[in-house]
Amino acid sequence: MSLHRKPKTQQAFLLEAMQRMGMDAEQFARRLGASRRRLDDWLRAPGEAGYVELDPVIWTFVREILERFDEREAARNPLLPSPPAATPLAPLHASTVTPVAATWLT
Repeated sequence: MSLHRKPKTQQAFLLEAMQRMGMDAEQFARRLGASRRRLDDWLRAPGEAGYVELDPVIWTFVREILERFDEREAARNPLLPSPPAATPLAPLHASTVTPVAATWLT
């Protein structure tokens, strides 16, 4: 999923993110660095009193949080299929480091 594509509604987007991460509204607000009241305002329907539109930076931030969450979940349970965006990095081992020749010292 593109980091800049908006889903149908911000309410659906935020609720899905909370559900995928297994967080309640209080936990999710803390994870975003927002107050619970601000999250409630984001969760209102457009046109409803108190509705606040998500800033594009928040859309991207939530998507990045979900990507990291998916990567961690895939690492914890290798039997689950990896999400499309997750590309595990190979670990760097000492045996894979190529020693640098010290010819300039001679």
